[in-house]
Amino acid sequence: MIKIIIELTKLRLSLLVTFSAIFGFILASSDGINYIDLFFLFFGGWLITSSSIINNQILEKDSDSLMKRTMKRPIPTKRISVKTSMIISLLFSFMGFLILYYFLNFYTAFLSILSLILYSFVYTPLKKISSIAVFIGAFPGALPPLIGWVAATNQISIEAVIIFSIQFIWQFPHFWA
Repeated sequence: MIKIIIELTKLRLSLLVTFSAIFGFILASSDGINYIDLFFLFFGGWLITSSSIINNQILEKDSDSLMKRTMKRPIPTKRISVKTSMIISLLFSFMGFLILYYFLNFYTAFLSILSLILYSFVYTPLKKISSIAVFIGAFPGALPPLIGWVAATNQISIEAVIIFSIQFIWQFPHFWA
């Protein structure tokens, strides 16, 4: 089951997204890094990110089963059911939100859930319908460093907005490449 969860959460991708939040946290930690807060950002952020990735696979299960690149994922191969995947996703998102809210702050938890909602329930369905999805998807793609900054400072400052903006603009050439 652990191997399936690693596949379902796309461990390398979920860790990469989580590390971009850590990058924002470290940049904002001018008075020194609080390693306990960093741990909770890492763990809670990984749970929320993993939930988003699971949601994406649940919503795209039919098309995933048709494409060579995605047909061997856990849901299309029925190594895990949609119901079990949904339970894991809900559990991960709930636990991630609580960790971020309780150990860090409301804004970190809120922005993380906002990112999950935008990615899972706006970007994912929209990408089959319209190219505007690239624009919508750039928001959750750019939020992790901002989330890290907010986790460290409990505020959205001009520096945080600049980091978000750089990451947001970078999404377009990254996606189009």
